[in-house]
Amino acid sequence: MPNDLHGEPLLLLLEEILMLHPEGMREYELYRTLADQGTPPFADRNLRDSLDLFQTHFLLFHLLYTLRERLRREGRGDLEIHCLKTVLQPWQGVTDAVPDMLDPLGAYYLNLENMTTTGREDVEAMLAGFWRNFRQQGEREQACRILGLSTQATREEIRQRFRDLAFTHHPDQGGKPERFQEIASAAAILLRS
Repeated sequence: MPNDLHGEPLLLLLEEILMLHPEGMREYELYRTLADQGTPPFADRNLRDSLDLFQTHFLLFHLLYTLRERLRREGRGDLEIHCLKTVLQPWQGVTDAVPDMLDPLGAYYLNLENMTTTGREDVEAMLAGFWRNFRQQGEREQACRILGLSTQATREEIRQRFRDLAFTHHPDQGGKPERFQEIASAAAILLRS
């Protein structure tokens, strides 16, 4: 990895690539473009390794936030930065954008120490947390469908809907045990969070 990640060549190349894609680019497309051009430190990354993947992501976003900071300071443009779409935007003269120092993501990526102090175990824990939250969100959406509720339902709405459905579908009321269990499980998922 280069010592000078703020190096003029990398920032100019990144700006040039984004200028050639006015519709914006996803993070992976941007990475792939840099890697295909043989641009260090992106040329020889192993994205199957979780730590290497994290460091590659961090380096790219570090450069993007550095470029955004420079564009704003020089009054030449702005960057909308997101993993699904990064877009170079024209300078509007006055920006209502949050300064990077007040932007938690900007501050995080501008501080290279956040990359160097994050080890393999930290990355694995972040990934495990992401997948756990992803599964829980899917479970929550499914549970809301079972109960016929919006994903924005309050705890009280969930409790009331459970009571209504439980009364109707309880085996003692002639309901099917499988349906009652499905309702009870869905309510439990929604009320544990």
